[in-house]
Amino acid sequence: MANNLTEQFIREHLTADVRTLALSARPDGVDMQYALTQISGWQAARLKVPLWAATEGIVYPKHLSLEQCTSQYIAQYKASFIESLLGSGFKMADITGGMGVDCFFISRSASQVYYNEMSAELCDCARANFKALGRPEIEISCSTAEDYIASLTPDSLDLIYLDPARRGDAGRKLVSISDCQPDTVALQNDLLRIAPNVMVKLSPMLDISRALTELKHVSHVFIIGLEGECKEITLLMLRGFKAEPTITAVDIKSDGTPESAVSSAKSTDSALPLPIAKPEQLQLGTFISEPSAPYMKSALFRTIAASTGTALLHPDTHLFWSKEKPEKFPGRTFQLVGIIPFDKRSLSALVKTQANLSVRNFPESAPALQRRLKLRDGGPRYLIATTLSDSRRVLLDLTK
Repeated sequence: MANNLTEQFIREHLTADVRTLALSARPDGVDMQYALTQISGWQAARLKVPLWAATEGIVYPKHLSLEQCTSQYIAQYKASFIESLLGSGFKMADITGGMGVDCFFISRSASQVYYNEMSAELCDCARANFKALGRPEIEISCSTAEDYIASLTPDSLDLIYLDPARRGDAGRKLVSISDCQPDTVALQNDLLRIAPNVMVKLSPMLDISRALTELKHVSHVFIIGLEGECKEITLLMLRGFKAEPTITAVDIKSDGTPESAVSSAKSTDSALPLPIAKPEQLQLGTFISEPSAPYMKSALFRTIAASTGTALLHPDTHLFWSKEKPEKFPGRTFQLVGIIPFDKRSLSALVKTQANLSVRNFPESAPALQRRLKLRDGGPRYLIATTLSDSRRVLLDLTK
């Protein structure tokens, strides 16, 4: 615990620039290193875990733990799913507790909760924070996930949650499941003996097809985004499950409200028709929609088209056309104001103009094309370089 002078300094400088504080004179009696950690932690939590920032008595660890912890709104989404699956009163353990965000939100429907973490610092923070948040009954242990699993007996829990560390010893980011710590692939049989439900948080860069060959009994795949950015892939393993998993993509708004989820098994999606818009349908005033990152990652394009009444511009161009503006499209929608042929004469008119440029199913990268056209970034105009169903390469001129 910090002394009174340090606590007062923290309260008075919560919104100050941490770098400036670090270079300023150190007041007598103030533990400056601790104060800077708490101030930077609060500033990060204000955006990522607002409940933590709004609660007196929260203790923040080093920055990396905050960087890697789950956003509050994503944790709440997963907790809601688990409650719909298990009801209330279940027994759970988070065996890689970290900041305790997932553990806390899932625990609100549980009767017995165990938090395990190999870092003594994080265990100390969790102990203080669970008490501050009104959950002092969460039992805390400090050991490796492997040792903790070895101490548990079969069927002693209803749910195990884990978030394997996705960085190597030198800070290298890891995306393969078996390269993470702990190795869920190696431990999966032990985990499923202890609990019939095992939820694993993984990198958003994960190859889902590969993951499904490495892990058995996966019943659900969640691709979760926040404000359009894909943040994590979470798998639910269900003991004895042998059917095809359901893939669900969802994007959560800045206020914590989930957008409409897109959900399907791969085989169900593949059985749907693939509607393709004909070039002559792309009349000015019609609409072009682009799925946000988690929906793109799901590759459930036929399901998206069927649920929104849209058609793809090309089998490999994941942009969707519609005559009317679609309701609840899982992404952003533009109105078409022009189609610019990809030829020297047409492109010359764009040189040094301002627009937001992106590419979809196009041989040239957006930065290379932007340099070639000397475009200034920003403004209300959007250009998407893409390929139509007749193989023509064009720039779609769009506005919101």
